[in-house]
Amino acid sequence: MRSLCLCIWVSGFVAALTLAAQEVVPVAETQTQSPALHEVPRVALLLDAALCDGFDFPAGDVNGKGSYRDKSTRRYHQGWSITPVLPEAGGSVDVAFPGELWNGQGGGATDAGQSVYAIGSGTVRSVIDDGAAERSVIEIEHRFVENGTLRTAVSYYKGIADTKLKPGDPVKRRQQIGVIARGAGDAPTGLMLGIQVETAGAPASPTLTPSAFIRERRKLLVPSREPEIFIAMKQDYRLYLFRKGKLVSTFPIALSQDPIGPKTREGDNRTPEGEYRITQKAKGPFGGDYGDYLGKAWIRISYPNAYDARLALAEGRITESQCTTIVSATNARKMPPAKTSLGGGVGIHGWASDWPDGPQHLTWGCLSLREADLMALYDLMQQGALILMHP
Repeated sequence: MRSLCLCIWVSGFVAALTLAAQEVVPVAETQTQSPALHEVPRVALLLDAALCDGFDFPAGDVNGKGSYRDKSTRRYHQGWSITPVLPEAGGSVDVAFPGELWNGQGGGATDAGQSVYAIGSGTVRSVIDDGAAERSVIEIEHRFVENGTLRTAVSYYKGIADTKLKPGDPVKRRQQIGVIARGAGDAPTGLMLGIQVETAGAPASPTLTPSAFIRERRKLLVPSREPEIFIAMKQDYRLYLFRKGKLVSTFPIALSQDPIGPKTREGDNRTPEGEYRITQKAKGPFGGDYGDYLGKAWIRISYPNAYDARLALAEGRITESQCTTIVSATNARKMPPAKTSLGGGVGIHGWASDWPDGPQHLTWGCLSLREADLMALYDLMQQGALILMHP
């Protein structure tokens, strides 16, 4: 267990000696009755049942394939051509991000009148006249959880006719929102699709085309649908247990010595942020120089995960082989390698003594719980359990 002690920094060890010399503070009783969600507004946003559960394509079948029938000639045509387009400026709607033009393979106006679908569940932000007769631009807001963080994307559909939507309307995934409008004069028909991600406080993602965005998010986690999920809210210094969207328990937690921001490398003294699984459990006593500061139990999380690995690969911090190994471990719900530049050996443990009330920054990257809470959590948190580590 000596390697587990890496999550305790030397200065934390000194601080612990000071705490141990003080009178032990009684442990606050863990909440066993369900608090109201309005009492924990940040975590309540993650438990919204209306969050998007994934994305499909806007034309054709759910995969953007399949045949369609020309409304004029009644002839069938197979599939769609998708052409990337640069940001558009000067029109009725400025689209300052990459988009795509979807055209039926039959060419010309063969795709006029074909159905256009919402790529995911969400809420209509606006329906705007794009300057041509009976042609609209529709904006739909989609909120979703990705790697433990709440994100917002806005999908833009230009060249739409026969829409009955208005701002504020809820839409479902694959709900028809209109049809492809016929071009003015000899202008070709087609659907212009754009997607913009609006994420406050999250690392910038590489710019993606709409199709790439959709392909990478076909299925998304909706926390309220999970039979059981643990959510650690760093800002709240709390760990929450939900069952089928119902809050059943909370635990006060201590964080790492540099708690702001996600963990990105070994030795940065930060607590990870993302979606992880429990990969190891053990009860003490633990050996090693700092074994006492693990307390009576150790619960390891699957840091780094696939998202951590892909971001590190894009930034040149790990090799492609290392990334592949981490992604494979994540997909198999197994323990990822700990000997890369990203670090590892991160989990949940106790401390040498019960720390006092208020925000505490003790560890090298782990979560620390008081003894009674740790032992209660140890019994509740099973191998493979899902845990979201939220900013």
